[in-house]
Parts: sequence; structure tokens; C-alpha cells
Amino acid sequence: MAPIRVFHVEDYKIMREGIKQLFSLDSEIENVGECRNGEELLHTLDHADVDVLILDIYLDGMEDLNTLNGFQLCRMVLERYPHIKIVAHSIYDDADRVAAIFKAGALGFVSKKSGFKELLRAIKTVITGEKFICPETAGKLKNVNQFLLGMEPNLKGKDEVFSQREREVLNLLSQGRSSKEIADALFITERTVESHRKNMIQKGKVKNTVELIAYASSLGVIRK
Repeated sequence: MAPIRVFHVEDYKIMREGIKQLFSLDSEIENVGECRNGEELLHTLDHADVDVLILDIYLDGMEDLNTLNGFQLCRMVLERYPHIKIVAHSIYDDADRVAAIFKAGALGFVSKKSGFKELLRAIKTVITGEKFICPETAGKLKNVNQFLLGMEPNLKGKDEVFSQREREVLNLLSQGRSSKEIADALFITERTVESHRKNMIQKGKVKNTVELIAYASSLGVIRK
């Protein structure tokens, strides 16, 4: 059987070099290249045969707002190269971001808090077309099996602060929407919107909506 051809996108050189060295110890894996950002990746894929892409979610520390992030890259790669299987590899392993990268088309997620063996397991799982979430991350989630089977559209963290409906209200609040606009968008009453807002302020232990949005953003709850 031919080895699995793996390409790695990661902004830290020491991570790229370390994983490349570890890949060389597994006869089932062929490291066909690595790069530090999305622009390099898209240029390289025109000339490389890749089976599995290991993709960091945030590249170059996202210091430049024009830098493509992993969510954007995941969608772009799969539009151009639908045969490539993508495994996200990130320190950010909260329920919202893990769910978001799967919705962008990734088949696997491995936390950087996990060991190298989990990355290998992910590669060898997604190449078969199956989905994979490492145990380190799965242990923080309530419904990982239902999500992977397509029975539920979103992941829920065991320590989740806000409900799914509250998250929807939060995202619209962060866009500057009024209570009436939010009510119309979600097909609920303005009174219900205000009730959600007050409940979230209490849950977040903040003083007002501005502080609530800042707090939710720090948790990664609000979609950018």
C-alpha cells in the first residue's frame, strides 16, 4: 500500500520541523511538504500530490488581518482540491471553533495539547473518509458522537456558559442589531430577546451588553 501523502501548514518552524521528523519514523506516512501560511499553501498545491492536509487554524499569530485563517483555507482548498482530507491542528479546541472547522469541511481535529500519536490516528482515520476528534478535545464535549454522526449540527462544551439560542442572540447583538431586529431574525418576541440578554449578563457576571460582548468574544463564542 502506498504511503499517505501529508502536507503540513503551521506558522511555527519548530512545530513543522518536529512533526516532519516524527512523520519520518512512520512507514505509512510520506511528508510531501510544509509551509507557514495560506498563500504558500495555495501556490504549492498546484504542484503537489497531497492526500491529507494538516492545517493550523490561526496562522502568523493573525497579526495581519489580511492573513488567511484556517477556516477560510479549509473552504478554499476543498473547493479546488475536493479529494484532499483536512485535519485541523490547533491549541484552540473549544466547541465553537471545532464545530466551525468541521462545517468548513475538515474531517479531523487534533488539539496541540494532544500527543503525536493522536495526530497519526487522525491522519489514518480521515484518509478512509471517517471523522475524528482527539480524546483531549472530545473529553470536553457533551455530544461529540452525535455531532460526528451528523445527528446534531453543533458541538456543546461540558462547561458551556451560554445556550445555543443565547449564542444566536449574542452574535446578532455583536453586529449592533436592535432587540426588534434580533426578534425578527430569530422569530421570537422582543421580550424574549431582552430576557436572553439579561440572563447572559447574569451568567457572564458582567455589568452591561458591551461587557457581555467582550466577555463572549474572549471565550470564542462570537463568530467573526
